[in-house]
Amino acid sequence: MLADIIEVTTADGITLGGAYFAPRAVANDSSIDALCFFHGDGGHFYRSLYLDLGHRLAELGIAFITANRRGHDIVAGGAPGGPPKGYAYESVDESRFDYAAWLEFLAQRGHRSVAIGGHSGGAVRSVYAQSKEHYASVRAVVAVSPGEYNHEGVVALHGDLFADTFSKAEREIAEGRTETLYKPGIPWGSTWTAEAFVDCFNPDGRYSVNQRVLETSCPTLFVFGSEECAGPQELPVCGAAMRRLRSANHPHVTVEVIDGANHGYQDRDAQLFETIHGWLGTV
Repeated sequence: MLADIIEVTTADGITLGGAYFAPRAVANDSSIDALCFFHGDGGHFYRSLYLDLGHRLAELGIAFITANRRGHDIVAGGAPGGPPKGYAYESVDESRFDYAAWLEFLAQRGHRSVAIGGHSGGAVRSVYAQSKEHYASVRAVVAVSPGEYNHEGVVALHGDLFADTFSKAEREIAEGRTETLYKPGIPWGSTWTAEAFVDCFNPDGRYSVNQRVLETSCPTLFVFGSEECAGPQELPVCGAAMRRLRSANHPHVTVEVIDGANHGYQDRDAQLFETIHGWLGTV
């Protein structure tokens, strides 16, 4: 199935690209008629996993946007004349404006009952944005492999390496060097400015999925791979998120774990699609 390559502009002037998969005119068992899906940290909308998911859902009557957020790639352009963006410079809080722009596009295409979601850092942003904005058209959230951005929990997982990096970043901010770049290798391999690192893992837990999910006010699906939660391919913050969400057992939350899947869902993309599509049929 072909997709339309599209662009939107956020309220603060940042142009974002994406791909829209129009739904086939077939019976749709779900009340959801479109899913807007954000990529992981430092990624982009055209990853094959997301394009394949869009193709499969659209074939079964659910429109799909695989969408860039302003944190696409590590460094990217921001608003004209403004500072750079890309993941290194992104705040999770800004995802509210990115989703709003894409939801406006979906409204223009006639979609009135929408899910938002994402993979990895995009999943964190979907939970956060809905918890803050309660978008009128959003009826569900689909969060695939989010990490748990709980400061004390990350210290427990990664010890002095994380704690020391965080303290250094705080000092850089205090001395006016907010754009000093860090690549500590934990909690995952990426690059942050001092400002973005402190914002992301702030001790106030502002982006903790276990805290934010309390306020999504709609059915919320979390999907994890078993291999990212334990074993040699483990991503500790994802395992922590899964275990805490399962333990909490919130009535509006569903937690699914796909056996044999790692963080990228290599060779488990069909199972990921089946899990998401099956759950959407219950909404």
